[in-house]
Amino acid sequence: MAKTKGRAGTHTTVIEVAQPVVKAFEKKGRVSRGMIEAGVGARRQTLKVTPLAGCLRLTVVSKGSRQELHVYGVSLDEAKVILDSPDFRNLLIHFAGE
Repeated sequence: MAKTKGRAGTHTTVIEVAQPVVKAFEKKGRVSRGMIEAGVGARRQTLKVTPLAGCLRLTVVSKGSRQELHVYGVSLDEAKVILDSPDFRNLLIHFAGE
């Protein structure tokens, strides 16, 4: 684990759309950055929140790329409060199972 608080692993690159998401979640928990998939033909910027055992998977999609983030130490209810901020009004946010 990296020495920086809130950051897990050695990946430091985050797609532009995911940067404010990472910053917000690092205040409450630990964020592990996943690989970036390029060439995604999405029409909108979206964020999908999926609860997994022990973490939340955040899939952030922009018009040209996709990145999965894993957030540890934040519950689904806390994630809803964090994402209710006006900072994320440009994202279409979907919570899996709802």
